[in-house]
Formats: sequence, structure tokens, C-alpha cells
Amino acid sequence: MDSEYRIILNVGGVRHETYKHTLKKIPATRLSRLTTSLANYDPVLNEYFFDRHPGVFAQVLNYYRTGKLHYPLDVCGPLFEEELKYWGLDSSDCEPCCWMTLSATRDTQEVLSTLDKLDIDTSDKIDGPELYKRFGWEDDYHNNSLSKWQVLKPKIWRLFDEPSSSTAAKIIAFISVVVLITAITVFCLKTQPGFRIPDIEAVPLNR
Repeated sequence: MDSEYRIILNVGGVRHETYKHTLKKIPATRLSRLTTSLANYDPVLNEYFFDRHPGVFAQVLNYYRTGKLHYPLDVCGPLFEEELKYWGLDSSDCEPCCWMTLSATRDTQEVLSTLDKLDIDTSDKIDGPELYKRFGWEDDYHNNSLSKWQVLKPKIWRLFDEPSSSTAAKIIAFISVVVLITAITVFCLKTQPGFRIPDIEAVPLNR
């Protein structure tokens, strides 16, 4: 019977029904390895239960059905990527039409990460022996035998990794944030028809 080839998936309280062979289309993923011996299988209801985001799963299941993965606009990027990782998928599998959205999301995350580092409290700033210990040069530091490069490298590292360590580091961090925000703005403007330059076709002149 047809019911023998169907499978019921309960994701976050939303029940989905599909064919078993559909889930085999993408091998080496969580859904392709389902068996009735798994703990999340309910023999009474004859369904598998997953306490995951039902909205993202709708896109995941459609990926198995159509071979095309799309980015849902009602969830944030980190959540989407976390859910894909759980199901054994990767965001790089998304269709080209979603790449711009994914790129803008990642740029936003990078901006937020940079802003988080701009902490004016420098009480926990790494300095002295601890700084050189990070590079494995604590013995040279205590023996006063540091080379010019060993003295310079930690300073360069702090410029880019500790925005609150100095005025120069704050300036570099500020420039990085401005560049990232500009890149995100350009990505968004590209999607607006009013900012697109129409293609002008060359018309040959009759001689």
C-alpha cells in the first residue's frame, strides 16, 4: 500500500508527511538515516518527533522535495544556519537568489561582533607576561631577550584584536565598522530597481 512508503515527521508540533524515498535524495543527513529504533520515534502515533524550528524545517523538507534550498525571511541568519547544521545541511546549498541575503546577514553579524569588542572597560586588558605568554615568549620576556619582531608582533595583534587597547586600535575598529556598514548598504541598494543602471544596447547605424 502507498502508506507503507510514507513517513510522518512532527517538528515543533507541526506534522509533515512525505515519502521515505524523498528523504533519501540527500544522503548523509539526519533525515536520510531515520529508523524506527531511534528514541524520537513514537510507535503509537507512527511518527518521528523533533523539537526544532518548524518554519525552517518547512524549507528543509522542500529542499528534499525540489532540490532547491531557500532562505526564510522570517528568521535570523544564525538561527537558520544552526537549524541547517542540525539537519546535516549547509547554508552554501542555498539557491543563488538567497546569497545576497545570507551575505548581508553575515556582514551584520561581523559588525555586531566588532561593536561588542569596543568595550571601554580595559580592566581585563592583557598585558606584560600574559601578553607574551599567548605567543609562547614568556621566557624571553622574563630574560629580557625579546627580539624586535617579538616586541612588535603583540602590538600589531592588539591593534586588530583588542579595539579598546589604544586610540589607534579604536580608529582601526571604527574604520572596519564603517566599511562593513557601507558594504551592507550597497548590497541592499542593489536590490532596489531605482538604483540600477539600465543596460543600453548598441544599435548599428545603417550605412
